[in-house]
Amino acid sequence: MFSIPLINPIFRMVMRIVSIVIFLLTILSAYGGKCNPEYLTIPAILCLALPYLATLTILLTIFWLLTKRIFFTALGVLTIVACMGPLSQAMPLSFPKKAEPGQTTFKIISWNVLHTDDIRDKDSHTNRAVEYMVNSDADVICLAELDNFSSKELKNASPALIDSLIRKYPFRAGLSSTDIKVLSKYPVDRAGHSLSEGNRHRFDFFKINFPGGKILNVGMVHLYSYDLSEEERNVVKEMKTVNGAKASVKEFKGTILSKLRNAFRQRATNARDLRDAIDQIRPTSPLIVCGDFNDVPASWTYNLVRGEDMKDAYAETNLGFTWTYNLHAFYFHIDQMLYRGPLEALSLKVGKINTSDHYPLVGEFAFTNN
Repeated sequence: MFSIPLINPIFRMVMRIVSIVIFLLTILSAYGGKCNPEYLTIPAILCLALPYLATLTILLTIFWLLTKRIFFTALGVLTIVACMGPLSQAMPLSFPKKAEPGQTTFKIISWNVLHTDDIRDKDSHTNRAVEYMVNSDADVICLAELDNFSSKELKNASPALIDSLIRKYPFRAGLSSTDIKVLSKYPVDRAGHSLSEGNRHRFDFFKINFPGGKILNVGMVHLYSYDLSEEERNVVKEMKTVNGAKASVKEFKGTILSKLRNAFRQRATNARDLRDAIDQIRPTSPLIVCGDFNDVPASWTYNLVRGEDMKDAYAETNLGFTWTYNLHAFYFHIDQMLYRGPLEALSLKVGKINTSDHYPLVGEFAFTNN
């Protein structure tokens, strides 16, 4: 099919080398979450890129198939097959479901709201984040990076808009000293399992009392961040020229790599504490653990928190990969919604409101013990 005689041999050789490198990196990224980042950092970093490396592998496999090169086609297929376990979490092959007749359903939102700052419309005369919550029709809204419900925190929200939020969600919970809060249409209380680090609250658990005596346990999560400066986060954007790429690589080898190493290690510790808190909740009780994990499906943190008993609402109800962080070209799926007990995930959507650097997760669930 490619018939330019002088280019073909060189082009094919380059493509063979590129293919082998991509295939190997895809396998390493797929199983990077099996390596404890407290000891090895590079596998954890590669794990972030799994959907993109897997997509390149698929495209290369199609290329070799079209050029009738059976050996490299087979290598590509074997790579995808070898990675199917982790890929089923990062790039699932599922679809939304419908509730069975008689099932009680509810909608829950998880969102790192960034103190309701509007990072894309700083001069807005209203608060788009609060408007989104008021109009969401969610039963429960779990928020990270929100200190309180004052007009100072809910910037540019009119008194009428704040009043609408309070009337829509008359029940609210969360310590005044932390930035994790819950809004609910139904009575909600803190459940006592929490973790604080300095002035940061890594997770907190709540009980939502639904009508009919149903109690939903919710763990809202905000695990250790990458702590990168604005300049360091812009490294990816700067890799547009050869000189820019060289400068970015140099910077990555310096402060960025050390910060990433620390972040992965800190999150591993957070994940162990979170998993211990999950294990204290009765396994037969409805439980949702959601929020800003700052790590992707198939990662060490994700695997540790999910364990053997929890399901991923995104993996159960979606086709292909997504991203929940939306700045600095870091398009990663770092917000999660896991669940267990007598619950069924019906859908999980990524809400496309871009006031924060995170998109909200909008989950619909059904109680299965009616």
